[in-house]
This record gives sequence, structure tokens and C-alpha cells, in this order.
Amino acid sequence: MYGILSRLSGVSINLRCASKPNRHANGAFPRVRRLALTTIFIVAALSLFILQASAQAPINNQSHPQSPGTVSTFPPAASSPAPTEPAALSTPTAVPGADQSHYLISPGDVLDVSVFGAPDLSQKAVVNSTGNIYMPLVNYVHIAGMHAEDAQGTLEQAYLTNGILKSPHVSIVITSYSSGVVLMGEVIKPGIYPIVGSGKLFDILAEAGGTSAGAGQVVTITHKGGTESQTVMLSSDPIKSLAADVPVQQGDTIIVSKAGVVYVVGEVNSPSGFLMDEKDQYTVMKVVAMAHGTTKVAKTSKARIVRRTPDGEKEIPVALDKILLSKAPDMPMQSNDILFIPTNKGKLAASRSMDVAISLATGLTIIAAERF
Repeated sequence: MYGILSRLSGVSINLRCASKPNRHANGAFPRVRRLALTTIFIVAALSLFILQASAQAPINNQSHPQSPGTVSTFPPAASSPAPTEPAALSTPTAVPGADQSHYLISPGDVLDVSVFGAPDLSQKAVVNSTGNIYMPLVNYVHIAGMHAEDAQGTLEQAYLTNGILKSPHVSIVITSYSSGVVLMGEVIKPGIYPIVGSGKLFDILAEAGGTSAGAGQVVTITHKGGTESQTVMLSSDPIKSLAADVPVQQGDTIIVSKAGVVYVVGEVNSPSGFLMDEKDQYTVMKVVAMAHGTTKVAKTSKARIVRRTPDGEKEIPVALDKILLSKAPDMPMQSNDILFIPTNKGKLAASRSMDVAISLATGLTIIAAERF
């Protein structure tokens, strides 16, 4: 600070000497020069002060290291966070449900058997290939084909008959299933699911996460040992959906069908393919409406449906012009049908000629307006 003051004093003296009027001169300095000298003095003083402060700042920081007992007022250096390991991806599996009353015990199931008041008799047992489990002091007991409650009664009767326990109480919880319902097709998580809950179709679908976006409405159920299959129609109507919630049995195979697709191409505003979310309810008029209608150059009298048959592709004429005027009945469409609407070349040529004429008229109008 003393050095700054001495420098400022020297600058002040020099400026004063420079600002003194020259006696031998014809006149005094103008006010503008005095104002300029004063401004230079202030700027020089501020610059020296800033330079001196910035030069002493790192020296002060290094000359006073922080002692172990003192607390620094500076924020600590940002430490890099410890690397975290990515969480392991878990594969969704069917977990045992709370209600296991509809499940039939099968070979390969893992049971958690608890005997009240006798912890030495409680254990985890696996049902062997003959349908038996080994229990201490009573040897093998056959429980395959029974519900959990019936198996509990069988084990209690075994301990009571052999005189091991006077009032046995056995609890069985199925912790791992070896058999169930095979669920395939358009569902979120296809696989094998046990019969839990009320033992109906919707419970199995809920366990699998529901149907996928491309699922159809037809569900086929094939019972174990049977040759005929049962067909169920899913519906968005709450009343009709109750009829589709049918009971299922262990060993059944459930297949959720894929929704059919119909296509419309040609002279429509939005050519695309559309999922058939309703059975046999898609017609030519509905598909054209979903494609936002026909264009102005469409030849509706020559529309046709391209359909795949066992004998190959087949073209079916469609009188779309009459259907649009309600002079002909609407035609149903099937899955994978292609509705093609051709171009009317006469309308297309007339449309192009009209566009050219409008462009020429517009250009002549602009030229005439520029001349006048």
C-alpha cells in the first residue's frame, strides 16, 4: 500500500507540474486539457491499485496455509462422484400369487412346509416324479394332483395316524411352480403361468402384463388332453368382456391371435395399413374414411380389392362410385386385403391444365400491374 501511495504522489506531482501555466506562454491551458489530465490521473491510480491487489492475492493465499485445527471459509474442491455400478437387469418372471387354491400340485413343484409347534419337521420339499414328498418321521406322502389345502390335510392326517403329533397343524406354500398354463401369442410376457387368483382367463392375461398393441380379439384355448379348442372373443365392451372371462385349467394352452391388417393405397389422402380391432367389421367405406377420403383425381369406378387365397392373389372389382352414392351395398374386407383406387388420367390432365392456366394468368396479371 505504501508503494501505491508513493507512485500516486509522483504521478500527482508530475501532473501538477504539467498543469501549471507557462508564464512565458501567451495564455493558460484550456479547461479541456485540465479535465483530460484529471481523468488520466484517476485512471492511472485505479489501474495501479488493481494491479497491486491482484499481485498480492496469490501470495497471501500461499503464505497462510490452513492449519489442521482451523476451518476454511472457501468451498471445498468438487470431488468426482464414486462410480456406481449399473443395476442388474431383472428378467420378469411369474411370481407365486397370494391365492393358490386353484393350483394343483405337480411333480417338480417346490413347497414350503411348516409344522406348527415342531420346527424340526418344517422344511422345503420338492415333489418328485411320482408325486410324493418326503417328510421327517412319516416317510413319503403322495400329494400330486391335490390343491394346497387338501395336501395340508393329508400331511396332518399322516402325523396324526402315526401317533407323532396329537393335534398337527401343517401349512403349505408353493414357492416354485413346475406346470401351469402355457400363454403364447400377442401378449407382453408370454410364458408358463400358474393357476392363481380366481383361475380365469383375465387373471392369466394380467399376470402376463396384458395383450400387446398388435393383439387381435380372438383367443384360442386348448385344454390338456383335448382335441377341440375353445374360442373366446375379447371386446372393449364391459358387458361382453364378462363373457370372455372363462375358467382355465392347469395344462391349458392359450394363444392370443394377432390383429389383422387391411391396406388402402392409390388415390387416397392418407394411404396406410390399419389394424382390424373388430372382427368382420371393416368395410370398403370404413377403410376409405380412415384414409381421409379419396383425392380429386381418383377413379372410384375402377377400384378393386387384392385378396390372397389358397389359389393365389385374386382381384375383386369394387364399385366405389356407387357405394359412395349409396347405390350399391358396402363390401366387407378381410385380413390382409389391399384396396387399390387408381388414378383418373382425364381428371389428372384437366387438373394439370387448369394449374398451368392459373399460373399463366397470374404471371400476366403481375406483368401488367408492373407496366402500369
